[in-house]
Amino acid sequence: GSLSRAQAARVYRYLPLVLPAPVRDYVRDAVRGGNASKVSFVVKGELHQLPFANPKQGEFHIAANLQDVTFAFVPRQLQAAGEKPWPALTQLSAELVFDRDSMQIKGATGKFAGTGGLPVARADAQITDLTHATVLVDAQTKGPLKDMLGFVANSPLDAITGQALTRATATGAADLKLHLELPLHDLAKSKVLGSVTLAGNDLQMSPDTPLLAKARGVVSFTERGFAIQGGQARLLGGYIRIAGGIQAPGAGQSDSPIVIKADGSITALAVQQAHELGAIARLAQNATGTTTYAAVLSFHKGVPDLLVTSTLQGLGLNLPAPLDKSAGAALPLRLESRRLASAAGEPKQDQLSLQLGRIVSATYVRDVSGAQAQVVRGAIGLGEGEQSSLPDAGVMANVNLDSLNLDAWQALLAGAAGDVATQTAPAPGMPAAATPTGESGYLPTVVALRARQLTVQGRTLHNVVVGASRDGRVWRANLDADELDGYAEYREPVGAGAGRVYARLARLNIPASSTSKVEQLLEKPSDHVPALDIVVENFELKGKQLGRVEIDAVNRGPKAVAREGGIAEWKLNKLTITDPEATFTATGNWAAPGAQAVSAGAAATSASAPEPARRTTLNFTLGIKDSGALLTRFGMKGVIAGGKGTMQGQVAWTGSPFSLNYPTMDGQFNVNIDSGQFLKADPGLAKLLGVLSLQSLPRRLTLNFKDVFSDGFSFDFVRGDVKINHGVAATNNLQMKGVSAAVLMDGQADLA
Repeated sequence: GSLSRAQAARVYRYLPLVLPAPVRDYVRDAVRGGNASKVSFVVKGELHQLPFANPKQGEFHIAANLQDVTFAFVPRQLQAAGEKPWPALTQLSAELVFDRDSMQIKGATGKFAGTGGLPVARADAQITDLTHATVLVDAQTKGPLKDMLGFVANSPLDAITGQALTRATATGAADLKLHLELPLHDLAKSKVLGSVTLAGNDLQMSPDTPLLAKARGVVSFTERGFAIQGGQARLLGGYIRIAGGIQAPGAGQSDSPIVIKADGSITALAVQQAHELGAIARLAQNATGTTTYAAVLSFHKGVPDLLVTSTLQGLGLNLPAPLDKSAGAALPLRLESRRLASAAGEPKQDQLSLQLGRIVSATYVRDVSGAQAQVVRGAIGLGEGEQSSLPDAGVMANVNLDSLNLDAWQALLAGAAGDVATQTAPAPGMPAAATPTGESGYLPTVVALRARQLTVQGRTLHNVVVGASRDGRVWRANLDADELDGYAEYREPVGAGAGRVYARLARLNIPASSTSKVEQLLEKPSDHVPALDIVVENFELKGKQLGRVEIDAVNRGPKAVAREGGIAEWKLNKLTITDPEATFTATGNWAAPGAQAVSAGAAATSASAPEPARRTTLNFTLGIKDSGALLTRFGMKGVIAGGKGTMQGQVAWTGSPFSLNYPTMDGQFNVNIDSGQFLKADPGLAKLLGVLSLQSLPRRLTLNFKDVFSDGFSFDFVRGDVKINHGVAATNNLQMKGVSAAVLMDGQADLA
C-alpha cells in the first residue's frame, strides 16, 4: 500500500503492537513534528509472526520521505534527572525505513537544535534489532566552531570534557564527527565516539585567558573522556604545542583526571597586548624579549589545577629592584594553582603559589566560590631566601632587602591597577594604597620590613625597620631609621581626596641634600599628596636643631579646587616650633602668586599647564624667651645676650617653606624685645637683626659714645615696625632705650 502524505509524529502508530513497548515509545518520543510523503508499506505473512525477522516467514517494510522533522535521537524521557539533553536534529530531511525488525533514518540533513543553527551535513540512525533496541547514530558536520562549542556545552559532552570548554569562545569553521550507541533499555551503558578537527581556528578557553590563535589538531572523545592529538597554536606571540586528555586514575583516585600539557614561547609585546590578562598585561609594559615555558593543566572532578614553569631567560625586566634583570639572566619562575579539599557546605578554595628564584615567594588561599576569586589569607616573602608563614587571616609580608624604592613600586602598581589618577601616596615606610576591588586582596595587610636603604616620597632613609599593619583603609606603622623614629598612620581617602598622614615621631632629620626632593614633591600641583598631621619631638632641618615641631597641612590640588572651590595651594593650618629659647607659631600657604579662587564645581586649571613659581606666605608669631640663645641655635653666636619678647607679622618669598629666598622676600613685622644687650660682633652675622645693631652707630653720631658702646649696648626694650620689600628691610620708628641712651632710628638693611 501507499500514502501520499502523513504526519511524521504519527509514524509510531503504524508499528506492529508485537514490537516491544520501549521501541514504539522511542519512535513516538524521537520523531516529533514534520511531514512524511511517499509512504509505502508492505505487510505479507502471518501477522502473529510480525515483524518477520526470518525472511521465510513473511515481509514487513515501511518507507517514507521525511521533511521538516525534529528527531530527538536521545529522547529527554530516557535520560537521568539533571543530565544535559542531547541536541535534537531539526528541519530534518531524510528517508525513514522499517525493514522487518530494524529501523533506519538514512541520509539525513538538517540542523542541531539550540546550537546557533549548526548544520548537519549527513546523519544516519538505525536500530538493527527492534526487539533488543540499541540506537546507532552517526553524524558529521562542518560549521562554525563557536556553534560546536555550544553543542558541547549544552550536551552530555560537557561532562565528558570535564567542563573544560564551558566558557570557551572561537572563530572559524571546524569538522565534527559523532557516533553514538544508545541501548534503550540501559542508557547508562551508552557509548560515544567522536572528534573535532581544528584547522587554524582562534580559540579562547575563558574570557580571562589569552587567545589560542591559529589552533590546529584533533580533539577526539569517548564516553570515558577525550584526548588531544597534534595540538598546536600561537599563544602570546609564540608557538605552543598541546597534548593530553583523560588519564587512567592513579592509586587512591576514584576518577580519571584530565591532564593537558603545553610547552612553547611567549613575547613581552604579545603579553602587553593581551588585555584580558588585566594587571599582568600592564606590568608587561616593563618587559622586553622572548622566553620559553611549560604548563600543565589538570582537572579533577571538573576542578582545574595549573602549573607553569619557566627560566625567564631571554626576557628583560625593567622593574624596580630586586626584580630587574637583563634578558640573558635566568630567574626561575614557578606558578601553581591547585584546589584545596573542602567539606560539603564549605566555600570552595584554592591555593595560588608563586616563586621567583630565591627573591620572591608568595602563597595565597582564595575563595573561588564566586565569579571572582577572593583572597582569604596569604604570605609574601621578598628578599634573598625570605619566607613567611600563612597567617590565620589577612596577608603577611616579610621583606628584607638591601635597597627598596617604594616610589618606583607605587608608580608600577598604580599603572598595573589601570587607574593612575586614583592612586594615593602611601605614608612613609608604608606600601602603596589598595588597588581596585579583587586585586587589592593580594596586597599585604601586615608588613615586616628591613632595608638598608628605603626611598619613599622622594627621600632616602637608611637602616630602616618597619612593622606595619592595615585595618580597613588605615595603615599603621612603627618606624625606625637613621633619619627618624616613631609611629605613623596613613588613612586612605574615602571617595575623592588624597588621604591623610598622622605621625608622632621622636626624631626626624631632613638634611640639606633631601630638601630639594621634598620641595619637588610638594611644588608640583597634585591631588595625590596626603594631608599631614605630624608632631616631631626632635626635628633637625639642614643640620639645625629646631626642637619640637607640630604641622597640620593640606595639599589642595586641581581636583580639590574644582570640587570645593578656592585656589590650588599647599595650605598650612598650623606650624608650631618649640624649643627652650622660643616658640614659633604660624599659618599660611604655598601657592602660585596671584592665584584666583574658583567656585566649587568649576573646572580647575590643568595640572599640565605651566605654573609660575610658587610663593610661601606665613603669618607668624615668635615668642622669645632668650633671643641670644635663639640666635646661637641658628649659628649666629655673640650677637645679643638675653632679650625676651615677641616678633609677629607676615612675610612671603618665592620658593618653598624650607628655603628663605631673601631677594624675593616681602612683608612686615613688629618687634618688641625687653631686657637684652647687643654684643660686639660682625653685623653680617645678624642679617635680619643688622638693622637693629648699634655697632655702626658711633660712626654716624657727632657725639663720641665709644666708651658707652665699646662693650655692647644694654637695652630695656627694643620696639618698632619693620617692612621688607624685595629683600630690603626698612624701619622709621625703631625705638631702643637703655640706661646709657634712648634712641629713635630709621633706616634700611639688605637682608640678602
